[in-house]
Amino acid sequence: MRAEMTELLPHRTGTIFLLMLSLQHVGHAQGLQYAPKQNHLKSSVSRVGEEVWSFVSIVGGDVLHVFSSPLRLRQEDGLKLLALSATTITFVTILDKNIDGDFIERDDFYLKPAIGLAKIGEGYDKITAKRALLGLAVPMLAGGLILKDKKLLQTTRLMVESFLITGKITQIGKGVFGRARPYTDEGPLDFDWFKFHGKQERRSLPSGHTSTAFSLMTVLAKQYDAWWIKLPAYTVAVAVALQRLESRSHWGADVIVGGAIGYGVGSALVNRYKQPAKSTSAHSYHPYIFGNRLGILVRL
Repeated sequence: MRAEMTELLPHRTGTIFLLMLSLQHVGHAQGLQYAPKQNHLKSSVSRVGEEVWSFVSIVGGDVLHVFSSPLRLRQEDGLKLLALSATTITFVTILDKNIDGDFIERDDFYLKPAIGLAKIGEGYDKITAKRALLGLAVPMLAGGLILKDKKLLQTTRLMVESFLITGKITQIGKGVFGRARPYTDEGPLDFDWFKFHGKQERRSLPSGHTSTAFSLMTVLAKQYDAWWIKLPAYTVAVAVALQRLESRSHWGADVIVGGAIGYGVGSALVNRYKQPAKSTSAHSYHPYIFGNRLGILVRL
């Protein structure tokens, strides 16, 4: 039996993230004009300092935006949160045990496509979440710099930010709930609250694999709103969730909450930078008379 090992990204991944975002700004910066020799070094240092400060401001603003999102909840967001809470409670108290039993017996008709899809999620589990992030971020960063594609660079940054923020929220949640994993056979109602340094067997809720997979795929799908990107992206995320159930590493409620966290963080970051859609209403035409002139005023 396997237990999900949630760990912080190594220091070198954080370094790559810092370098990536610095390169993003440098890639779009205007060329420096030649200055007198005695001021060249000073100007270069000043320029680098400005780029670093710009990076810190952008990332800090994104983090603050995500964590302050509850303060901007609209009525429809509150209803969605209420529905998520009700669904989670229903799974914990009624459905989780039955679903886990079905995966153990493997004889229900609905499980056949679920188990087949879970095989896709096995790849995510084997290569680990941090390597999946690097496998996506590095080529996207390189492509964005070579092609000077601002949107691709922004998507790369948002994916990394979403992954890191989601991972931290998930880690906190695991410590708060202390829920026993299915393979311990302790049952779905076994919680050990607020044990932040407990064993991995007590780190079931929420699912870290599911939350990080949804955080990456949500940013990708929302940045490039095309069915041929959205369909495979969300298919991978759902496959990861099913694999966590199939391996008995998580309960149904764990993957639902994990998916909601990843989707919520990814959506919040993407929506922060989305431009309002331009009006598609028809142009208006009005006749006008000015002195001896007669014409039509067109408002675009």
